[in-house]
Amino acid sequence: MHADFPKLFSEISTDGAQRDLRWAGIEAFAGTYTKARVEMLARLAFDTKPPPGGHQQEDLATALGAFHKVFLDADPSIEQGKRQDQILSAAALMRYFATKSTAAMVVTTTACGGARKAQLPIDFVTAAENALSLLAANRRRRPDLNKVKVEAPEVEYELDFSEAQPSSPTTFQGVFDQIANAVDQAFADLVAKFNKSTELLIDAGKKADEELDMLSWVFGQRAQLPDEAFADVPANQKPLVFARDLASLTTIYPGPNSVPALLSRAGVKSTGKLSIVDAVNAVSDRWTAAVLKDRSPSPATTPIHFALAKRQETGAGDEWTAGWSAITGIEPGAALPPIALAELFYREILWLR
Repeated sequence: MHADFPKLFSEISTDGAQRDLRWAGIEAFAGTYTKARVEMLARLAFDTKPPPGGHQQEDLATALGAFHKVFLDADPSIEQGKRQDQILSAAALMRYFATKSTAAMVVTTTACGGARKAQLPIDFVTAAENALSLLAANRRRRPDLNKVKVEAPEVEYELDFSEAQPSSPTTFQGVFDQIANAVDQAFADLVAKFNKSTELLIDAGKKADEELDMLSWVFGQRAQLPDEAFADVPANQKPLVFARDLASLTTIYPGPNSVPALLSRAGVKSTGKLSIVDAVNAVSDRWTAAVLKDRSPSPATTPIHFALAKRQETGAGDEWTAGWSAITGIEPGAALPPIALAELFYREILWLR
């Protein structure tokens, strides 16, 4: 059971037996991971304006039905309700945190820098940030290359000549079979060790390549799209443009813990505030089209991308902001430090891939 679940569930009941039954439901639900499940859970946990089952979105409706079913299966006497759904959905997301960085990323993008708040008895967003930090550190830990050396195999066997007769060569077939089996086993062990060593080297190479690409980008001081020097990119464009560049170089989720430092080095400010509306209006139509290509932003979990989609309908200006705010439940004037805005957009991109 997650350490925070007793505190979470105390909002519903202090009955230990009930708590155990609800946790059994969470374990059953979290045993299967889909993006639709995480999207639905985030909507429930934050009680977003976009409903958990979506608007005629079959994948979300199916996920919501499965969520209710596991708790009903675990406890047929359960009285389901909105508050209990919110508590249990938050717990299910935290259950995913241990292995699925996307679940933790989605909690932070849905919160949108404090524009939305989950009414829970724990600091839900900080728990997600801590999970992301831990996963990022663990997944980038360099493998111990001292372990890649493969020792020569030793073929250990003791031949059984009990059925062999010197006057009958065919009776030696069993001895030859013993030798063949022993050699086969030795080769199988050798290949398994070699493959494991190769995986370690591939893993180390992948981490080194990603790190080199990011360092080349930041020290090269040149954006990918638009193809301009960092210094020539307008300040209000930098958070989204640089976040997209960095996300395109990310191969290991949830991205390195150095993302804020890289963005800062690229010129994204950590002081002051920039509104989501101003950042979205600042980028070009061409850049917006490139970002949205083959993506379906969610008004709940990817509100910045959803703002780009609404802006694409009417063009830059004020026309799209009222509709975006009404659908997402985020105030039109919502603003946050540029570097925080950039990091959220970076996570939205990883989630939408």
